[in-house]
Order: sequence, then structure tokens, then C-alpha cells
Amino acid sequence: MFCTVDEVKDFTGVKPKHLNFSKEDSNKLDEILEKWIKQSEGLIKSYCNNNFTEAQYPEGIPEAVQSVCLRLTSNMVALATARRDTPITTVNDWQISIVNMRIFTNDLKDDLEPYKIDKSRKSDKIDLFAITGEGIW
Repeated sequence: MFCTVDEVKDFTGVKPKHLNFSKEDSNKLDEILEKWIKQSEGLIKSYCNNNFTEAQYPEGIPEAVQSVCLRLTSNMVALATARRDTPITTVNDWQISIVNMRIFTNDLKDDLEPYKIDKSRKSDKIDLFAITGEGIW
């Protein structure tokens, strides 16, 4: 995993009550945080076109990628708590808006830039053969 449930808890200060779970239901909180971490990893891998394998990174996942995963998962926590508490906010007397749902922000994408693999210019081996018709008759 790119980050751990405990790291997300320490970074966000999230408790079961913040997601409307009972105080004793820390297992449910751990399960949802683990799910969000996996979703964050998927977003990062997809954005970078990079699976971050051990062969590529024998010393482990780069710290910058771990940081992005932690912050991305924390954005999911913040969105979930904000949506539960106040799904609609008042901007002024005549206008209301919904809580911003953007979690994969440009600053996170900027931090991942060195780890992106551009597969559009990567060439693969192509075998060619010609059909001439010689020697058939």
C-alpha cells in the first residue's frame, strides 16, 4: 500500500464519529479508509500510467507518491465529512452551492509529474512479413 490507515488517521484526525459511526466501530472506519486508500492508489496508477512495481522501485514506493496517496485519501475523508455535515452551503442571500467534490487536485497531479510514464511515444516490437505469391504455381 502507498500509505496506511494509521497514517491517514494521524494526518486527518478522523474518528468513527466523524463519519457517523459509533465510537466503538473503529473496524468500520478502518475498512472504509482502506477502501479509500486502494481507490487513491488506483487513481495514482491510472494518472501516471505506472504500476510502481518492485522492479521499477526496488527500494519501495517513492516518498512523494506516498505523500500524494496520503493527501488524496485525506481529501476523500474531508469530502465525506463535509458532505455528511453540510452538503449544501450558502454563498450569499441568493445563491447556494454544493460542497466541492474535486479530490484529485492539480497540486497532487503536479507532485506526480516525475512519475508519469508517457506511453504514447513508446514503441513495441512489430513483426512484419510479406505475402508475395512466389512459388505457388
